[in-house]
Amino acid sequence: MVAVTAGPAPPTGSGPTAVPAGPLPAAPATTLGVEEEFFLLRSGGAAATVAPELLRALDGAVDLQAEFMQFQVESTSQVRTDLHALAGDLTRGRRALAAAAGELGALLVASGTPPFRVPGRVAVTPSPRYREMLDRWSRAGEDVSCATHVHVGVPSRDLGVAVVDRVRGWLPVLLALGANSPFWRGRDTGWASYRHAVLRAWPTAVLPPRFRDAAAWDEGVAERIAEGAALDRASVYWFARLSPRYPTVEIRVADAALTTAEAVLIAGLCRALVVTALREAVAGAPPPELPDAALAASVVAAARRGLGGLLLDPWTRRWLPGRDALPGLLAHVAPALEEAGDAVLVRGLLEARLTARSGAARQRALRRGTGPGGLVAALAAATLADGGVGYLPPTPRVPEG
Repeated sequence: MVAVTAGPAPPTGSGPTAVPAGPLPAAPATTLGVEEEFFLLRSGGAAATVAPELLRALDGAVDLQAEFMQFQVESTSQVRTDLHALAGDLTRGRRALAAAAGELGALLVASGTPPFRVPGRVAVTPSPRYREMLDRWSRAGEDVSCATHVHVGVPSRDLGVAVVDRVRGWLPVLLALGANSPFWRGRDTGWASYRHAVLRAWPTAVLPPRFRDAAAWDEGVAERIAEGAALDRASVYWFARLSPRYPTVEIRVADAALTTAEAVLIAGLCRALVVTALREAVAGAPPPELPDAALAASVVAAARRGLGGLLLDPWTRRWLPGRDALPGLLAHVAPALEEAGDAVLVRGLLEARLTARSGAARQRALRRGTGPGGLVAALAAATLADGGVGYLPPTPRVPEG
């Protein structure tokens, strides 16, 4: 086990992460939910375009949505306040999806990108909206990826905008923790999260701009639609955003999590970041002043190298190895974790994640000495490997990334 301890907190009132004294915001700010996207693959690695049949088979049993391609599916947790309950939702959702997929001759795989070549236009989910998006941005329809989307409740849209301004500096660290997409079209890309290279096809899949309030946010969204960068509000894919459907901040920077445990880890950290940002905003603490270009470069470094990359530390505004930014993150959110009762679970999951290494590193280890079928089977097994409240299953110790 690799111990991770919180670094020293900055003095109250100093620096971008200064946390004023006083109680944290009450519910509904502490509610959260998770949307998980998955691939459906045949045992040999080919895409299994069975999502329509799977959705019909599980109608009402699991909260599901169709995705861009017919070999993708999204499951949604209940709205929760307890991470253990969230873990139960995610575990049940994965198991139900995997069982139904098995009946259709498919395997459920949690990965940010499909490891092997997948079909393009012919596999797009029949929908005028998806067809229009394909025609505008997705070239041959092969720019496909899966992510983990974490929703955290906020009391108002204006406060939600303030939260996004204050969490954006930590998005590269969340990306590095959740990197799980090393392969693309059968080759090792060298990236920890090649999903972020794939996302370049989508003009709004970038860091969120800064806005003063919800009215300015809405103007920014309308501008993206008017200039043709987005089809509608739902297709403004900023890595953190006001949800177009729910009273939440949605953080969508991390890849699909290889295990439930990693999804719960990302969710717990996201909630703690949002609650901490809410307290700062209510107290009038200004958001961090981080150069946009440097923060964008930090995202690329996280995508390329995971925690092995040099990331911009929001506390010090210095470039640090991603792993060295974790104590600062823990110190930043420690009060929120303690108040929610999440501190022990989140620290345990983080230590387990660091011991096991990233999803990308484990995918590479699983691929060694096996063919496409072996890799897909191993990824499908990892997708169902744990319930999210214990430690990750033992895996080879390999270099980060």
